[in-house]
Amino acid sequence: MKHLLLIASLFALAQPALAQTVTETDFTISVPNGSGDPVVESTTLVPLLEGTCYDWHLRLAKAKGAIEITELYTLPAAPESWGLGEDNTIVVADDQLSATSTLSLTPQDGWIASGWCVSKGDPEGDYSFEIRAGDKLLHRFEFELQKM
Repeated sequence: MKHLLLIASLFALAQPALAQTVTETDFTISVPNGSGDPVVESTTLVPLLEGTCYDWHLRLAKAKGAIEITELYTLPAAPESWGLGEDNTIVVADDQLSATSTLSLTPQDGWIASGWCVSKGDPEGDYSFEIRAGDKLLHRFEFELQKM
């Protein structure tokens, strides 16, 4: 019963993002450069270089407490491996072309963010993130992973 009460309390604290308005967006990459400090910039062109990370960012008008969102990540072709552990909560589609994550994110100065990193065997091409609150599409990010 304590477990059930704890879960109910967490859901009560997490605010649905249904009423959220997105006021600003950004898409950034973080490219390792060998010196320990990666190069970070806003762009939708992601180098197909293992270890390069890419993140979506949304600034919300009404951001108090945790926000429940769903992230749909779509690839142009199936990756060599999703590299997910057994305890993950990410659901990969049967065709291996997309993955769905349910996230509870706490805004920092109104911003929420999440992302992925390039792994060996990731395909080149057009990708997207769809960020939803319930059935409401908050934003769609389109970007390209390209050999450089």
